[in-house]
Amino acid sequence: MLRSQEIQLAQSQRREQMAAIQSAETINDEGRTELRSLTEAYANAETEYRAAVILEDAERAQIKEPDNAAQDFERECRAFDLSAVVAAQTDGKALTGREAEVSTELETRHGAGSKGMRFPWEALEQRADAVTDTAPGTTGELSTRPVMNALERFFETSAAGRFGVNVLQVSGQPTFPEITGGTGIAWVSEGSGADAGAITTTSTAPAMHTATGRYVMTRQAARQNSALGSILRRDLAEVMREGIDLAIFQGDGTGETPAGFDAVLTGGRTAALDDVASFSDFLLRATEIQETAKLSSPSQVRIAGAPIVHQTLADTLIPGTAVSELDRLKAAGFGTLWSSQVSARGARDATDKGASTVFFGSGNHAYVPTWGSPELIVDPYSESKTGKIALTMFAFLDVLIQRTATHYFKLTGVQDRA
Repeated sequence: MLRSQEIQLAQSQRREQMAAIQSAETINDEGRTELRSLTEAYANAETEYRAAVILEDAERAQIKEPDNAAQDFERECRAFDLSAVVAAQTDGKALTGREAEVSTELETRHGAGSKGMRFPWEALEQRADAVTDTAPGTTGELSTRPVMNALERFFETSAAGRFGVNVLQVSGQPTFPEITGGTGIAWVSEGSGADAGAITTTSTAPAMHTATGRYVMTRQAARQNSALGSILRRDLAEVMREGIDLAIFQGDGTGETPAGFDAVLTGGRTAALDDVASFSDFLLRATEIQETAKLSSPSQVRIAGAPIVHQTLADTLIPGTAVSELDRLKAAGFGTLWSSQVSARGARDATDKGASTVFFGSGNHAYVPTWGSPELIVDPYSESKTGKIALTMFAFLDVLIQRTATHYFKLTGVQDRA
């Protein structure tokens, strides 16, 4: 029961007692004393009742207001200035303001940094935001309100992201289940049923790997460059994104390196072309993916290779026409991406031919689980002799690829010369 309702009930009882006393033909001294006491209590209760009503109205209004704590924290993360972290640690001062609060909150959520200071993934985003008002005295809030989370925005333009690799935040020791058999539907007549078929599953638990990115800058740049925040955002993001892309495609799974597509796709999921890149060979493998993954359109198949393969396909013309092998590949409707993170150009042999690897895939069945937020160490000492500052980033992640027997294929020995 609300406090205001309790007071109303007590007031009703007092009025009943006062009425009983006043209805008597004669009121003795004891009755007058009780009536005065009830009157005084009634007046005090009225004051308490008004205060309770005001307080309850305020509480109702607060409950109706949406909880914007998550949005407010995201906005603070998006405004996080890496240059402030560099300046504070270079000068040996404590971090203050927004950056200190965000870092402290991240430590509360993900634990204290084991190597350096925690900073949000939003600090590495590349974006073209507009502001609502930049007049003096205004906050200049960002007008964009993205739907994707920080990790998705960070990997959006990466080769792995375009290939359909999902990045997600995890904690502890998660497991990723995968159905390997037993699924299907049954056709039954009216009034009949079908027994549930047993399914077979397997599960994989990712292991935490530490990705380290190092960046060296001069003290002069740190103190004089007015665009240092934007430069750090761009360069540190590129260092981290390119390194993770390399691990996703070319990681061999040895040492502390995660096992990427190159290491996972073995046996029947790989073949050696040992010939010049061509539309026919790519069509064969892409069609196999379309069949084994039970896809309804060629556009659901993605082909990823080195930029030199793109050039080879564009330079190879069908005899007697101006149509290239690349034109035929585009006309078939497959999605393509060309990046040196996918595969480096192979070393030249005696005939001036180099070879690289091309991957075929479909669906979003590859994952990059990440633990917590990245960390940053600012080291003004190890490079002090040359007047430089060393920045070292750490991110904690793994690469996990599922449905390799049906949704992915690797073609090696794709040459760039006939």
